[in-house]
Amino acid sequence: MSRAGDEPPRRAPDEGSRTLRVGPDGLCPPCRHVQVVRSERGSTFHLCRLSRSDPAFPRYPPQPRLVCRGFER
Repeated sequence: MSRAGDEPPRRAPDEGSRTLRVGPDGLCPPCRHVQVVRSERGSTFHLCRLSRSDPAFPRYPPQPRLVCRGFER
């Protein structure tokens, strides 16, 4: 039985024919549209700033997010 830290990075489909290497935290942490929000209790949330102008994007998407049409580095 392998531990979660031993797993290789997952791959997520990209808009084109290539794939993106996705770490265990998904696409949100490296995205240019993310705003990291920390609660008083120490929890971390990823706010998608695209949700402000496009209702198709959830404000706080479920994690890890492996596919996102708004992802940009």
